[in-house]
Amino acid sequence: MKTLSFFLLTFFCLTTLLFFNDASFAQDSPQWHLPDGVIARLGKGTINEIAYSPDGSRLAAAGGVGIWIYDTTTYQEVALLTGHTESVRSVSFSPDGRTLASGSWDETIRLWDASTGVLLNTLQGHTAVFSPDGRTLASGNSDTTVRLWDASTGVLINTLEGHTRDVRTVSFSPDGRMLASGGWDRTVRLWNASTGVLINTLEGHTETVNSVVFSPDGSTIASGGYDNVRLWDVATGTLKNTFERSVVSLAYSPDGSILAGADTFLPAGVYLWDTVSGSLLNTLSNDGWNRSVAFSPDGTLATASEGGVRVWDVATGTSLNALKHTRSVSSLALSVDGTTLASNGAEEGIHLWNVATSTLKNTLEQYPWVNSVAFSPDGTLATAGLDSLVLLWDASTGTVLNELSSGAISLAYSPDGSMLAGGKGFGPELNLWDAATGNLLYTLEGHTGWVDSVAFSPDGRTLASGSGGSQGEGNTVRLWDVATGTLLNILKHPRGVYSIAFSPDGRTLASGSRDRTVRLWNASTGVLLNTFEGHTGWVRSVSFSPDGSTLASGSQDNTVRLWDVATGTLLNMLTGHTGSVSSVAFSPDGTILASGSFDGTVLLWPHTPTPGPGPVADALDVNGDGQITVIDLAIVALFYGTQVPAGMSLPADVNADGFVNLSDLTAVAEGIDAAGGNLGELSQVELEAALAAAAEQAAELEAVAEAPMRFGTRQSESRIAYHNVANALADAGPLGHSVPAVLQELLSLLTEMAEIPESTALLPNYPNPFNPETWIPYHLATDAEGTVTIYDVRGSMVRELTLGHQAAGVYESRARAAYWDGKNELGESVASGVYFYTLTAGDFTATRKLLIAK
Repeated sequence: MKTLSFFLLTFFCLTTLLFFNDASFAQDSPQWHLPDGVIARLGKGTINEIAYSPDGSRLAAAGGVGIWIYDTTTYQEVALLTGHTESVRSVSFSPDGRTLASGSWDETIRLWDASTGVLLNTLQGHTAVFSPDGRTLASGNSDTTVRLWDASTGVLINTLEGHTRDVRTVSFSPDGRMLASGGWDRTVRLWNASTGVLINTLEGHTETVNSVVFSPDGSTIASGGYDNVRLWDVATGTLKNTFERSVVSLAYSPDGSILAGADTFLPAGVYLWDTVSGSLLNTLSNDGWNRSVAFSPDGTLATASEGGVRVWDVATGTSLNALKHTRSVSSLALSVDGTTLASNGAEEGIHLWNVATSTLKNTLEQYPWVNSVAFSPDGTLATAGLDSLVLLWDASTGTVLNELSSGAISLAYSPDGSMLAGGKGFGPELNLWDAATGNLLYTLEGHTGWVDSVAFSPDGRTLASGSGGSQGEGNTVRLWDVATGTLLNILKHPRGVYSIAFSPDGRTLASGSRDRTVRLWNASTGVLLNTFEGHTGWVRSVSFSPDGSTLASGSQDNTVRLWDVATGTLLNMLTGHTGSVSSVAFSPDGTILASGSFDGTVLLWPHTPTPGPGPVADALDVNGDGQITVIDLAIVALFYGTQVPAGMSLPADVNADGFVNLSDLTAVAEGIDAAGGNLGELSQVELEAALAAAAEQAAELEAVAEAPMRFGTRQSESRIAYHNVANALADAGPLGHSVPAVLQELLSLLTEMAEIPESTALLPNYPNPFNPETWIPYHLATDAEGTVTIYDVRGSMVRELTLGHQAAGVYESRARAAYWDGKNELGESVASGVYFYTLTAGDFTATRKLLIAK
């Protein structure tokens, strides 16, 4: 039914092209002409240029989606022309209003029948205007030429050569005898439109010339660039006046008395000058970056900014109407329940969309430009921009809950929502805040460029940050220990890193880069697992599907690519955006993929989760004793980390995907739960008994003779890990229904045991201050006999903790770190105050301070 509804909607929208005067479907306009395979489009896209029809009855707005046609009586959309593969940068009507020309960054000019929307012809170029008689079309091109075309046949008439860089703007004189062009070479050139002979070159601009336009009487030509506006005498080529304003677009009023110029820099303004006196008459304020200005035949002024079109009464400076579009989308986020999508790109700030209906729910106002949005698990929305505060919103009411005194270009919540990480623009800082209070917990330093992306591991213990930089340790992904702020690892790309994402099981980290690749890393060891190549532009965003089988990547090449994580195979390439794809995200159930683009839209694509092998009940019974118990879980734990060679099998690999990993542990744990078991209620004795039984059976079950890690080398370590889990559970008491907690603790311990640090180190104790107990973490680069000694401020020994012989590894979790209960050698609780602790391990000795506060 849903598919049929979309089909009918698309059919009805297409019929409006035949009836430009019928605005009855205007409310559904964002869904007109959806790209193939797209469920819905959120937003109407950016605007680059506007043009009135000769009779003033239509206003064409060219931009990210295509060319929107508005009825100027109602200012409702009556048509949408699509077909360009890049954003449309120019639009103009023929003098009789029967033909529309559009130029695009895809280097094509398309001619449309203005009454039916039918495509008539396709020419080469990226900007185009009609001659006053409508017979000739002039185009500016990136190959430094100006081309003249027969507008009715599309035949090339002449090629004008002389510019040394891209031609950005062209304009005919009112009598059609002369053509003006300007561009990146900072010159304005005047040509004989009939012969193509260069008449004059006007020099003086110090920046790119963005716009040239003749006055209605043809005596003056105005040229505007990033430096200023210049008025030239057409006959002599002499400079008549200069307005010190940077502009991207110029337009004369019909009577020639006013020149309008759109400033490109913030704060954006549209300037109105008296063409006789040169005085500034008025400044009209637009929100966002300006793009274009155009006068209607009756003298009404339309101005376009990236986020929409405004219509003005020039005499009073009053805004008569506002046509809302969307700005470039650089960040999007889906709420945890999948019902709401937040995207920056609103002229006012942030859009909140209803995913089910594809309608706008709310717009949250935040200035200036917002760069990043992120949802917490409880639905709180964090938003931030380069020069704005980080704001925390109640997304349901649009109320600001808190303000954090810093900007950010990337945001991420920890899985439990207790912390918010933000990478700050204009600097390499990475901040970590307490999400409840807004207090800054600490700042992580080390990047040499902007921190463009941040992501927490699924267990919340590791924070990854991606950045680009030209010096030192630039172009890196850095992994940090969230509890201590310690740098764990540095992963390097040849060029800047735009986006990072952890796989759902936390074992893999994906990174997208300016080097046009996606790389997969072992999140624990930092080993490069795979490199996905194929994008022809920078990779700006990466996201794993909820089942972890698929990775989506969005790129500057305007595509979204879907990759098989296990094999690296390209599964699909989604084309539909006309601008760089800046953000991709899967819905929580994996059925929808959202992609945000610089074209100003968010597209929703259907996605079918990849069906995994799906362990059957018999597979969960690892030891084949007819029941699913903790013994089966223990066997899987003992083989954790094993890669099964092709063509062989191992019972612990319950889903038969070739790896014994978290998915196998989870499957067995859920099987125990379904069978009525409860891991959290097992005693230490029961767990240890299960481990002993599993160890005896595991040797008989091992069927992988050539496994990379032999069972014998793993057995003692895994035994210790499982024993520590038992201790932790026993100490904590009954945990109730806590299968995830047990698995998280077990996985953490196994990961710690697999890691060998580069150097021995004593880390800060936690918690600190504490009462009455604390844990003292440390790293051992080599095997050593270890002790931790506690001293008071006078240097007297309070307590010695004998660690015994310790294997090289990481000892940070509570199950592995040294533990002090706050008592002295006599078993007495010590007084509040400052104490010191010293780690001695072989030749290594280090001391740190701790505080007891009672």
